[in-house]
Amino acid sequence: MRTWTYPAHIERHDEADYVVTFRDIPEIITGGTSLGEAIRNAEDALEEVILSYLARGLAIPLPKPARKDEHSVILAPITASRAALANLMRDQKITNVALAARMGKSEGAIRRLMDGSANVKIDTVVEAKKALGRNAIFSDERV
Repeated sequence: MRTWTYPAHIERHDEADYVVTFRDIPEIITGGTSLGEAIRNAEDALEEVILSYLARGLAIPLPKPARKDEHSVILAPITASRAALANLMRDQKITNVALAARMGKSEGAIRRLMDGSANVKIDTVVEAKKALGRNAIFSDERV
């Protein structure tokens, strides 16, 4: 089971200046005036970049375990599910057309599911993963 939690390095420059970077996704640089704000901004930036990867059809970088000096930033569950589906389709060499045929849906419906821009319901992603022989597993963990 893959956990979509990315390690983030948070550097404090002074009392009201925090900078956050991700080694798995180097284009993300964000921050905040407090630790809490920096983490919230990191969560937002992580989601936006992963959605942009989906929109461009890029492989989603898999998160590595956090080091002792890093914080774990959780990717939003629906976005994590879409990322997992995109990587699964890439691994299985399944096109949108092929997935649409397996699910009895139009290619346009699958394109909207995968393009990173449209609102998507989790049950649609679960259905798509089942069509590829996988189950979506959700967990409830302490933060």
